[in-house]
Amino acid sequence: MLLHRSKTAEKSDIYTTESIGRSAHHAASDNAGKYSADSHKTNHHNDQTGSAGIIIIGAGMAGSRFAIELARARQQGIQANNARSDSIQAETSAVPLPITLISKEPQVGYNRIMLSPVLAGDTAFEDTYLYDKSEYEQLGITVLAGVGVETIDTEHQCIELDNGQSLHYAKLVIATGSTARVIPFPNHTAKGVHVFRDLADVTTLTEYARQGKTGLVIGGGVLGLEAACALAAQGANMTVIHVDDYVLNRQLDLPAAELLQAELSRRGVGLEVSANTEAIVINDADEVCGLALKDGRILQADFIVMAVGVIPNTALAKDSGIAVNRGIVVDDCMHTSCPHVYAIGECIELEGELFGMVAPVNQQVDTLVTVLKDTLISDPITTLDGTTSSQEHWIPFVSKPLSLKLKVSGVSAFSAGQIAFEGNDAEAIETLIYRQPTLNHYHCLYLKNNRVIGAVLYGDVNDGSFYSQLITDNVDISLIKEDLIFGSAYCDLDKLNLNDRDSDRTNNVLAMTDSVEEAS
Repeated sequence: MLLHRSKTAEKSDIYTTESIGRSAHHAASDNAGKYSADSHKTNHHNDQTGSAGIIIIGAGMAGSRFAIELARARQQGIQANNARSDSIQAETSAVPLPITLISKEPQVGYNRIMLSPVLAGDTAFEDTYLYDKSEYEQLGITVLAGVGVETIDTEHQCIELDNGQSLHYAKLVIATGSTARVIPFPNHTAKGVHVFRDLADVTTLTEYARQGKTGLVIGGGVLGLEAACALAAQGANMTVIHVDDYVLNRQLDLPAAELLQAELSRRGVGLEVSANTEAIVINDADEVCGLALKDGRILQADFIVMAVGVIPNTALAKDSGIAVNRGIVVDDCMHTSCPHVYAIGECIELEGELFGMVAPVNQQVDTLVTVLKDTLISDPITTLDGTTSSQEHWIPFVSKPLSLKLKVSGVSAFSAGQIAFEGNDAEAIETLIYRQPTLNHYHCLYLKNNRVIGAVLYGDVNDGSFYSQLITDNVDISLIKEDLIFGSAYCDLDKLNLNDRDSDRTNNVLAMTDSVEEAS
């Protein structure tokens, strides 16, 4: 599917025409790692004067990484160009478009995944930033922090900020991420109902925990378990409410989940499985005081955390006339339905798929860097490295099967491929199982026709990449079947000719196993 135009499309989407402007230093603040919401007002390189550049809306993990990687790629191109004998002539024409990164939050480019150890008191928030603010400055990226985008005028290629400022763009990248889903149970807007999504949530929830409050987490996925364990470690009395039969039911099989549930109990986290919420119970002051279940029980609580997934932030794009389904619809080069507008991260949808993991979002960033790294203020022929730009250099995004290496409060688990089967499919599945009870280690491989089609590891996950490769490459493992469950060190890999396989694919698998749940 290609929404914008074909790979042989007109080059007007690769280059700008006569837009002018220089990249300015980002707005700095007195606090390390933070940006002032007002300090950008002294920068006028990209305001009502009509200058245009590449504007990135959203400075989460996707937007901030794209800004940095794009600037680095262009800087490398300039350095390579300057090393050429004709660099003097090329320098005068090959001026890259300025980059502006807009963050609705005052905190720019922090690792949202690291909020769990921050909530547990194991990590300081200042250590969660992906990049130091000096890196933005050194790369010439203008950072506007604590300011939101009100509207996008795609006809005039202009955005309006909530402080009244107008910015023109040559290229626009939407990286608005996602919002924590809130199930509209009765009284879901009461005081004491929270999500776990940003620094403000961490601050509020930490205060509950330090007061020894009783809390309930609705949702037994990775985020819910992380929140419950973190709050319990800080002094709260926590219980997880999960609608399914066991926690992490999409990632783990029952034996692995039971090991994890036993560990949760040892850490003082209660668990209610197969539990369906009827309503949130409140007092006369509209404050949370409990949770009513459909089986008639009422669980006492001072606060409730909903950890039931995320919803792509699409309102800004939709209001601007950009095609939206569940997410902002893009093609494999991150074009939206509107010329000169792109989108990446948790806010997008590609061929019906949404993306909430780190690995695919990083791949989307890498794709868009190849598309936009040669955009110049002038000279639509010469690129930064002195060559002629071509769409042949674009690297389209390809969605790949993900292996999940999960870290739930210090407990390691790994999941890949298919691990749940029904009916006739279950009869054709063979399992290889290894247990080491004294260490709480559990491995299970799911086989079909001498191929590994699924794997679950708990405790010791070192062979996750190896099993993932076998699944991805559909390898016949009959020659190493007897030793396979013990890991790659016990297998004669020469029999599989794995060393002759594409090394890039192996590297991709290794990279994907570092994925965790949320990205933007």
